[in-house]
Amino acid sequence: MSATSNVLRPVGMLEKLYTARQALGVYNSVIVTATYRVPLKLKDSLVYTTLRAAIPGLLHRHPPLCCCTKEANTAESRFARLSTVDLKDVLEIVSLEQGGILAEKLQELHDQRWPVGPKPLWRLVVMREPQIIGDSSIDSTLHIALVYHHVIGDGLSGTAFHKSLLSELESIEQKIQEPPKIPDVIRTPDSIELAEPIEKLISFPLSWTFLMKQLVKEYAPRWIIGAPQTFYAGLPTKTLDELQLRSRVRLIRIQADKLKCLREASRQHGVSVTSLLTAAVAFALANELPGASRFLGLTPYTLRRVSGTSMAEMVNQSSGFDTNYPADMLDRIRKASDANERLDNFWGVASYFHTQMQHELEKCPQDNLVGLLPYVLDHVEYYRKKFGKAREATWEISNLGVFEPPAGPLPKTWKLDNMVFTQGAQPLGAAFTVNCVSVRDKPLSITITWQDSVVHEEIIDAVAHIFTDLPRLLQLDDPSKAAETECHA
Repeated sequence: MSATSNVLRPVGMLEKLYTARQALGVYNSVIVTATYRVPLKLKDSLVYTTLRAAIPGLLHRHPPLCCCTKEANTAESRFARLSTVDLKDVLEIVSLEQGGILAEKLQELHDQRWPVGPKPLWRLVVMREPQIIGDSSIDSTLHIALVYHHVIGDGLSGTAFHKSLLSELESIEQKIQEPPKIPDVIRTPDSIELAEPIEKLISFPLSWTFLMKQLVKEYAPRWIIGAPQTFYAGLPTKTLDELQLRSRVRLIRIQADKLKCLREASRQHGVSVTSLLTAAVAFALANELPGASRFLGLTPYTLRRVSGTSMAEMVNQSSGFDTNYPADMLDRIRKASDANERLDNFWGVASYFHTQMQHELEKCPQDNLVGLLPYVLDHVEYYRKKFGKAREATWEISNLGVFEPPAGPLPKTWKLDNMVFTQGAQPLGAAFTVNCVSVRDKPLSITITWQDSVVHEEIIDAVAHIFTDLPRLLQLDDPSKAAETECHA
């Protein structure tokens, strides 16, 4: 079993958002999964032994892996060092059944709650796909899922972990033929130091107009401010007594050649891939929901560029902003009469979002949503009051970008093939979440995650379809457009 030692520091104001939701039982985990091609002759026993040998180095490299939270359901929650980590708590190998679907296994993992007591807030679940009958390949597919509590890391913390894991695998591969024997219970470093909470690293100045707008939105009685303008956000949240947490995951992959086209087309229109994907969601929903008068999108982004924190660290440093998609924009999408008009509207929406995001990043940390957190006196009660009410956004899009393997030699036995980013059901969040990540020169993985029964399957189908249909929608499969993008596939 794991054992606690000294208290490291209080849980920060941003981190309390996740301990509060854990206390209410409404948020479990983030998962970043790395997919490897490994030789068939690499048996499960050697996979397990190798990963055991990698864990001590990972514990030294990333202090949050050595931590638990104490009194997580109170305002006095704190991070404490675990003096030991029991490998049975953090490493598991399972086999996917023939025809087993990775997305279904990720659903199961997201719905597993964290154990009570001094235990690590992460674990590795290794899933091996069975060999397909008649497949002459000498390799097999291995998915290594890092399941972790959001309190110890944001989405980029998952890619930071996997970068460190690649380095550890290469080091083990180089040193000896057989990985060293590792005890079942590993001592953590005697002295560890967590990064300071975000409020100690960044000052978040708020203008009076921004502050008053947010306070009125959150606390003013409806008879004073009137009913808020409605937007589609799936079914309302259930009450806490009625809620049954059940995650759903849909996985879509855009192949590398198509992704290259999409990136080039985005550059030509002066927008990011995130802007392109956001416009795709808006288009899909506008056509699938002809009666919807408005959408509200939420976009998280990292604060590391402001705090100066390296992308290689495991920390929780994220913020976000809302984007409104008004009725006239949705009407233009629906009323487009031909392919060229649809195309113009598409890039118009992408440019609109891109401008909004650029403005948000340029003013950060001024008038930032994180700056409002000191006004939340009781995080558990803050979320408890949201149950049984309308959701706060139509969708969320979180893009981890392109994963770059560590500089220097890479393991020869373990060949990184892909990555997948998922978040569990968010009963108090947006109706659904779109999560994106890619590996350099590999496909883009997109997952759609949502709380079961909140969104009709037809809506998820429409969003998934438009992602796979983007090359046609944007006329990138048209030979006459090939010269414009220089990447006709």
